[in-house]
Amino acid sequence: MKKTACLITCLALIAGGTAFAQTTPQTQPTTQTQNAEPRALSDKAMSTRLQTDIGKRNTSIGNNPVSWYDAGYGYYGTYSLDNQQYMARYDRQGNYVETLTRREWNDQIPQSTRDAFTNSSYGTQRVTGYWESTDPGRKGSYYELSDATGKTSRVWNDGTGKFSNQPTGSTSASPKP
Repeated sequence: MKKTACLITCLALIAGGTAFAQTTPQTQPTTQTQNAEPRALSDKAMSTRLQTDIGKRNTSIGNNPVSWYDAGYGYYGTYSLDNQQYMARYDRQGNYVETLTRREWNDQIPQSTRDAFTNSSYGTQRVTGYWESTDPGRKGSYYELSDATGKTSRVWNDGTGKFSNQPTGSTSASPKP
């Protein structure tokens, strides 16, 4: 009888522990693609490669500084020319993807673009930065947002009204150490 009671108690403890493990929410580590603050690119070889490529693509850059970042899904560099801000995007292998131009978020932005944002799940946030793709044949935009608590979000629009926390065609990848 004691053995049966002990066995039942053990089984109850095991079943309870298993049920707890199944219902306890698992927290995922934050990655760069989950709106973490972008990190300065620390890979010197990649930084040099990207700098050389953007200099060939846009000879106007000359000695203007480009700030390079690791976004997890790829790299991007920001720079200014003639009072205009630009963002050059590269994939994880260092291949050029596109260049975006920063624009003021105002009534000069097409109404369809503003409506797509307003009707998205991000529509209650304030747009603090808006960038449009300027490459021929490419559509899309990048938004820097601030919620009511001041928390920053970064989202992409694929040009058809779909929003995501990473650019279209990107695959999640862990940033290099």
